Amino acid sequence: MNQMNLLNLLERLEELIQRAPEVPLTGRAIVDADQSLELIGKIRAAIPEEIRRAEALQDEREDFLREAQAEADETIQRAEAYAARLVSDSEVSQRARQEAERIVADARREADQLRREADGYAVQVLSDLEGRLANLLEVVRNGRAELEAGAGRQVG
Repeated sequence: MNQMNLLNLLERLEELIQRAPEVPLTGRAIVDADQSLELIGKIRAAIPEEIRRAEALQDEREDFLREAQAEADETIQRAEAYAARLVSDSEVSQRARQEAERIVADARREADQLRREADGYAVQVLSDLEGRLANLLEVVRNGRAELEAGAGRQVG
């Protein structure tokens, strides 16, 4: 039976009561007991079926809600994982940027150090060369002076 049958049975019981002849001055009616009991029996039989249908619908609803919750949980997990990857990628990028900045700073410090060392070496080489040239110039002056002194002795 369906809901309509249950409502029909209740309407038939109501009609049976409404059409029942009244006992004068009592406000009571004489209802056919057999018909009433038969309708009540049918109603009782119909109620469990309706309850079973309602329970089945409730079970379907609960299944649907469980599935929807599971899908929502899965979507949330995927979104959280995606957000974590984005954060991780961002952190990796940030760490890579920091590492690159550190490498550039180290390279600049090393280049400055090499430049200072090269300048120091050049100063040392030039000083050495200047010293040798000064010695050579001294030798040249002495040699020239000797030549000039010897040429003056021969002329005279």
